[in-house]
Amino acid sequence: MNDIKTTRGERICFALLWVMAFVLIGLPLLFVAWFLLSPGFSQEPNRRVITDPAAEFKQSTGLNLPASASVVSANDVWLDFLGDGEFHLVFDVDHATLKQWLDEPPPWEHAEWKRGPVSEDIGWHCGFGARGMSADSTGGGPDHNISEVQVELVLTSKQVWYVAQDSAQQWEMGQILIIDPEHNRVWYSSWKF
Repeated sequence: MNDIKTTRGERICFALLWVMAFVLIGLPLLFVAWFLLSPGFSQEPNRRVITDPAAEFKQSTGLNLPASASVVSANDVWLDFLGDGEFHLVFDVDHATLKQWLDEPPPWEHAEWKRGPVSEDIGWHCGFGARGMSADSTGGGPDHNISEVQVELVLTSKQVWYVAQDSAQQWEMGQILIIDPEHNRVWYSSWKF
């Protein structure tokens, strides 16, 4: 029998090829399998019940939610792996509170409130539970109190005042606070996409 003799250099090259194959093919396949088969992975968005809207609003905007406020819709939706999602809070409040907020500088170190309509490059990111990934498949948002029509009306209204903050590029991560004095309603959304 003929014995095939390999040199030490050939054996090292052969071993490096196996290591490279494992690193370039095996590890990514293991990662994908782990990700897709992990028990916590879901293609459906996760929905968190908002138990303390006042604390969420205070932490996000620095403004106090008055005790007289009536929450219309609140939800927090995100995807497992990427962390993409939206938190929103919509509530009705007395006109005096809205006037007080509009007389003061807006949150996030902006100099002044902007007059509506909300710019389209900002507005399409916030679904307020009625559109986009935060929407309930049956429509009307998670609590069925907000419709797509209402969201579109507030975003295109010339009667609203708003302030928005872009925390990334091209509004991929941001937040908006809209005050609608005509309907005594406040709309807040923060998102990451």
